[in-house]
Amino acid sequence: MAFSSHSLCACFCVLAATAAAAATPVEITVDPGKIIAPVRKELFGHNIEAADNRGIFSTPLSAKLPRALEVEFGMGFFNPKTKKAARGVAEEMQKIHFGTLRYPGGCLVHNFRWKESIGPRAQRGAANWAFGLDEYLNLCEELNTAAQIIITDYAMPSDQIPQDAADLIEYLNMPAIPRYPWAMRRAANGRIAPWNVRYFEIGNESSHGNHGGNPTRRFTPEEYSRYFLAVANAMKKVDPAILVGSQCEPGSGELWDEVVCRETLAAADFFIIHCYYPQVEAMSGKNAFRGVMAGNMQLAWKLRHIREIMAQKGRIVPVAITEFNIRSIKNIDKAYRYSFLAGLQCAEMYCRFLQPENNVSIVNYFTILNGLYGALKSVKGGTAPENYDGTILRRTAPMTFLEGLKKHLNGNLISCDLENVPRLEAGAFPGVLASRGDRKVEPDKDFTPLPLSNFRLQAFQTSPTMTAVGSKESRALAVTLRNHTKAAFPVFTLVQRPATIRPGDPWQIRATFESRWLPDADNAGSATLGFGMMDVRGWQKTRCAMAVYAINTALEWKEFEAELSLLNDTEKVALLARIHHVQGALSGKLEFRNLRVWGRRAGSFPAYPAASAFAVRDPQNVVHILCFNRDGERPLPVRIKVTGLRKTSAATETYYRPDPTDVEYFATTPGKLAFPGGAAELELPPHSLTVVTFAPDSAR
Repeated sequence: MAFSSHSLCACFCVLAATAAAAATPVEITVDPGKIIAPVRKELFGHNIEAADNRGIFSTPLSAKLPRALEVEFGMGFFNPKTKKAARGVAEEMQKIHFGTLRYPGGCLVHNFRWKESIGPRAQRGAANWAFGLDEYLNLCEELNTAAQIIITDYAMPSDQIPQDAADLIEYLNMPAIPRYPWAMRRAANGRIAPWNVRYFEIGNESSHGNHGGNPTRRFTPEEYSRYFLAVANAMKKVDPAILVGSQCEPGSGELWDEVVCRETLAAADFFIIHCYYPQVEAMSGKNAFRGVMAGNMQLAWKLRHIREIMAQKGRIVPVAITEFNIRSIKNIDKAYRYSFLAGLQCAEMYCRFLQPENNVSIVNYFTILNGLYGALKSVKGGTAPENYDGTILRRTAPMTFLEGLKKHLNGNLISCDLENVPRLEAGAFPGVLASRGDRKVEPDKDFTPLPLSNFRLQAFQTSPTMTAVGSKESRALAVTLRNHTKAAFPVFTLVQRPATIRPGDPWQIRATFESRWLPDADNAGSATLGFGMMDVRGWQKTRCAMAVYAINTALEWKEFEAELSLLNDTEKVALLARIHHVQGALSGKLEFRNLRVWGRRAGSFPAYPAASAFAVRDPQNVVHILCFNRDGERPLPVRIKVTGLRKTSAATETYYRPDPTDVEYFATTPGKLAFPGGAAELELPPHSLTVVTFAPDSAR
């Protein structure tokens, strides 16, 4: 199972349900009198990236200052002149559900030292940022949203973090009396009453390491577990009422999840999942839509699997989806993350997260404002003007869905059952396994050993500062770097699809090896050194690749392993060395030995349903039925029956664009629907959401 930016696979073949099957209406039965669960505000959270971004993503560690958009303007939420929420943004936030605001933003927490973000601005770190911890908490209060804070994992030595985190809890939640000096500091900074922050995540995607930080650090699952327990225990000694979460691996991560669950579950209050899938940018709109719909169903399995792991350990805690969206990182205006498709995907995911069987406590959309993912844009080119007031400059298609969810998801979930739903089959997609048949099929039990092709040592001769020796016979490779200053990803050997796996079947590849990094005595640089596997056609064409990070932390021989799910039509896989996040002049030797590769037929999930529906009864007793057509190409007839309804009419609101890749903000289409005898028939357009609303004339 793969919901990851690092374990990616793609495929471009799909089988659809027959038109005959779709011609029989889907039966949707709604009982307004049967309440399932309340719609919880915390299920509609957002992320704010507001910390020092140097060494993370695109800003080099050597940059003189962090981006002002993060540390001055709080990603556009904050006006540093008024020291309040930016007016235009505050107005926009009233149009959507806004339950929690997560801070200081995903991977930027790797650099976050909260003590440098408080107090007089002239005494602060990170270029004396204007938007620090106090400003964030005031913003949450102003926007009437709950605070949700991530504890750093790499901003300081691990043995210093527990006390630092305990000091943070004292600053946030304790009374300002001499017993609590950090609470007294809070009062001196202008806030006498405690903030009473409840939600805390211990680190963020810590398995990926600290990106381009120096020194490079990366927790193993055992190391993360020890860090989590030390930090959580220190925090709860100060305030036992707080809730702390430990992390699942953002990818398939079964080994990580097993270890972390076993070691941290007794102390954790929730388990954190991030999901970005599928990796759509190498796909057509049709295939991207199919990958999304198959993936939404596979996420439901992921949630069940996490519950099963917890149940085996004797304790089940809620799941927090603290980052989710479609996987789309290409920096263009018409990227999939801004599309109708992304909005439809996230709307259906929100509806699924609300279902009590999924045991989800928090959900954070990534991200609502500015940055790479922002569905709203209030700045151009990543820089806020001097007279910034939060005026919205661009709304993208997902905003239509997010605004609609506020209208239609309030009150209580009510019973909504579906019958006669056709099924759709699809091949594998980036981060999503194939969907076919009527049952889940596990991958082949055994891997088959695969031969390596002749090593391509010339790939390392493209730079005068890099050379390599090695061979397929020795199964070893040594890469020598001398004053090397640039990122490099040289492919050194290829692996062929096993003859036992027929063409067209998705498959998996597994590699094991030992590695170490021997820096020269005069080494003046740092980098993230690693190993990768990739569809031989390349990242740009397939988005099918994975990486093993931070081999540079292994100064003695250490064992590594890697797995990648491949495309139905992948015939060859490239193995490569990874030299990334280079800072300064790097000198030393990166060595691999005992490299072995295996392949096996991948597993699959059942064909996915062509329709889904969810129903809510709001505080005014108005019923909202959200009907999704999950078939990207054909309309879908449905018959809605409402229990206890004698006769009424209903309003409809249809979310539809002919091209699901359209990124423009759009208006929904209103309509009316008669309910003679408590039932109605309608046709859902392809790839659409239709909401039916009415006030029952006799709801129990």
